[in-house]
Amino acid sequence: MPQNLFAACRMDGELSAKRVRLDATVQQAIENIFDQQEAQFREGVTEEVDFDGSWMPDDEEFLTIDVPAEAAIFEATIRGNAMAVPDLDAAHFAEEGIKALFTGTVLNGAAKVLVQRFTSQQVLSRRFSLLQQGNAFRQLTDAAFTLDNSLTCIVEDGKIKFKSMQKLRSIIDMVELYRAATDAEVQAFAGHTSLAVWNVPEFVALTNQTSRKLIHAVAASGTLDNYTPAEIQTAAQSTGLTVTIENGKVEMPREHVGIKALLQFLNESRYSGPLSNQPYVTNSQRRVNGAR
Repeated sequence: MPQNLFAACRMDGELSAKRVRLDATVQQAIENIFDQQEAQFREGVTEEVDFDGSWMPDDEEFLTIDVPAEAAIFEATIRGNAMAVPDLDAAHFAEEGIKALFTGTVLNGAAKVLVQRFTSQQVLSRRFSLLQQGNAFRQLTDAAFTLDNSLTCIVEDGKIKFKSMQKLRSIIDMVELYRAATDAEVQAFAGHTSLAVWNVPEFVALTNQTSRKLIHAVAASGTLDNYTPAEIQTAAQSTGLTVTIENGKVEMPREHVGIKALLQFLNESRYSGPLSNQPYVTNSQRRVNGAR
C-alpha cells in the first residue's frame, strides 16, 4: 500500500496533521527517500537510552522518550484513514505552520512513523531560486519546498527515538524536560521539611533561571525525600562541598554561588574525581548500564 506523506503543523500552539497530496511518481520517490534515511538513521545503533535532558548520544545510541500527548498525532494519523485527514493548502503551504513531514506504516498491528523536521529554509519560494527551463534558468515563482536530508526521529513502540534534542524540540514541546520552577514551586521547595531557608520570599526573589531549573529537577527526582540531611551532608563532604545542618535541616546558602552549588549537588551533577579527588560539575547525569 502506498505510503502517504503528511505534515505536522503548529497553529495557535496546537500540533495537527495535514495530508500532502502527491502524484504517483513523486510519492514513490519520497517513499524511497524516507526508507533510505531510515536505514541511515538506524545504522550502527545498538542501544536505546532513556533521555532526561542531560547528554548527547554516542554514535551507537538512540535517545528515547515516551510519546507525549501532543505527539500522539503521528501514530494516530498513520493508523487512521488518510482520506479523512485535511489537505495541506498547496498554494499557501508556507503559511501552514509546518514543523515536520512524516510518513509511516502499520505492520502486524505495529505502527512505525518516520519524521523529518521542516524549517523555513526548505521553502524555496521564499528564496531566490532558479529552475532549469530548456537551456536556460528561470526564477522559481511557484510554491515549492525541499525535503530534509535526514530523519529527526522514529516513533514506534510507544517511544520517540532520536539523536538530536535540538531538532526534536523544533517539532514537539519538550518544555517539561527543561522547565524552570515557578514562584509557587520554588516556595514549595523552600518549605520542604529537610531544608532550612532563611527567608522564603527573599529566596524566591533571589533564585535565577539556572537555579530554578535545578530546583525543578531536584524536586522531580525526590532527592530530599529519599535521603536524610545527615546523609546529604556526609555525601557532600566527599565532593568538597560544605553543607551546614541547622536544627536537623540542610541550611540553604544566602548567595547565588552557594545556592547553585548546593542545588547542583542535590541534582547529582557535582562529584569528585575517583583518582584526583578534585571536585567537578557535569551537565551529564547518565547512569551506567547495570549500575545502581
